[in-house]
Amino acid sequence: MCINGGAIIDFDRSPDGWVANHPGEIRQIAAHNHLFFEGDARNSLYIIESGWAKLYRTLVDGQRQVVGFCSAGSIMGLEGAAGHANGCEAVTALKVRAIPVKRLAEICARDPQLAVQLIGQVGNQLGAAQAQLTSVGAHSADQKLATFLLAVADVSQGRDAEFDLPMRRSEMAEFLGLRFETVSRKMSDFQRRKWIKMISMYHFRLLNRSALECLAEGGVVEEAGYAMLAA
Repeated sequence: MCINGGAIIDFDRSPDGWVANHPGEIRQIAAHNHLFFEGDARNSLYIIESGWAKLYRTLVDGQRQVVGFCSAGSIMGLEGAAGHANGCEAVTALKVRAIPVKRLAEICARDPQLAVQLIGQVGNQLGAAQAQLTSVGAHSADQKLATFLLAVADVSQGRDAEFDLPMRRSEMAEFLGLRFETVSRKMSDFQRRKWIKMISMYHFRLLNRSALECLAEGGVVEEAGYAMLAA
């Protein structure tokens, strides 16, 4: 699952909506604590109400590989059968709604629209995973970082110019398949070129979206510079 896990499912929040009819159990998870670990029994699906979480897997050498970030609107726990295929750790304080798996068939039978949304979620996650594999294997560090920043900005505040980036640089590096030093250097380079502004460690402003979009679409730094001049 990739960064576009944010707000994949648009649950109806009206009084007649799904959440009102199936409230589930609300859980609060402190930052850097786990919602579930790899191999834990998959008893519930989790809908993020607020906050950010990361999904990761442990490699054979004991290192972690971040496989996705999830924000408000994401649904987690679809991966795996009896047990969770990924671990889930809160990046920020996390509020989630837990829906028991054993009730899922009943709920989907009563609410076919939810079943359609869940199928759509599976398709989105598969597409995002394939896109991530392509990105890690073929894209440059500049392209990976530009794509990542745009994705976080879009799921955080739509297309608003300012957004929070709550992940640690090391977590971003694990997700993007880059070294920590490379992520830090590229972030500084983007700011030097006036494409972004680091207002604080975890709060950013997009100064030139066109330049980042040029990179994300496969352009190189020089082409992104031309996009900035044309913006």
